[in-house]
Amino acid sequence: MSINIFRGRRSVAAVALLMLTCGAPSHAWCANLWVSLEDGGGIESYTPGQLARSGTATPIHLGTFDTATGIAFDDSHNLWAVINGNEVARFTNAQLNNLGHDPNPTPGVIIKSTFAFRHIYGCSFDHEGNLWVVDTENGSIDELSQAQLEAGSGNLAPHVVISSPDLVGPNFVTFDKAGNAWVDSKDGDQIAKFSSGELTSSGIKSADVLLSDDGSCTNLCGPGEIAFDPRGNLWITNEDADTVVEYTKDQLTSSGKPAPAVTLSSAIFNAPWGAVFDTTGDLVVINYSDGKIAKFAARQLKASGAPAPEVTVTGSKIQD
Repeated sequence: MSINIFRGRRSVAAVALLMLTCGAPSHAWCANLWVSLEDGGGIESYTPGQLARSGTATPIHLGTFDTATGIAFDDSHNLWAVINGNEVARFTNAQLNNLGHDPNPTPGVIIKSTFAFRHIYGCSFDHEGNLWVVDTENGSIDELSQAQLEAGSGNLAPHVVISSPDLVGPNFVTFDKAGNAWVDSKDGDQIAKFSSGELTSSGIKSADVLLSDDGSCTNLCGPGEIAFDPRGNLWITNEDADTVVEYTKDQLTSSGKPAPAVTLSSAIFNAPWGAVFDTTGDLVVINYSDGKIAKFAARQLKASGAPAPEVTVTGSKIQD
């Protein structure tokens, strides 16, 4: 389970969380919550036990790089991280399991693209093992193919680059079960879907489905990380409205300005930015402004309201 949080467009006193993600739960480290941080934070990992009760937790720390944003696991349980906005680094399963002895491992692969990358932020694997990165400044999603990843370090041109007028300040990409890509348009208060068929070639493309705010900043307002629940419903944080909203899978079939099926406005939210579901269907949300980690039980997600999270955790690095 992993969360990504990145905000370079405004001044924030606290460390900014960048992303939350998880690999196969059969591996102990992979069942952890992984969080990327900027401004000297590196990457942190929290165990299920640390997320079972409220309080302050001391996570496992990966400190090779000061600034990390997007993070994602491949099928071999290697961790790929976006570093300093211009390159992607791979840490192996073995290196992750050895962080207690070596918290600053040297990545075996570093990929950059002076041909394409302007400022990359989030990343996610599609179902074919290709790694997609989000270029915030270019307004694009770029594919590093599985073959390119396996070839090792290099300065290369992405296999596919898709730019769109519907992507205004994007940060995250998330894939649904059908292989469609969903991207936040943070500065446009929108969510854009690109069908799996659109992802096979480069070009300037319009979103297949575009969900927009109603103009009052009540539906989508500074949208952040997208997460799908086990039923295929889409959840997204609203950093500028201090809410987390749900769109049912039936609302995801056509463009428009639908009202969310559920709106959570918990008092714990302080610029919520990262979001992820764990294997039990609980929702984990991370604030950008104060770095608090809040976990909501699946039963708390059935109706709109202001629920108090079942668990609230503050990491040691986040307090610095």
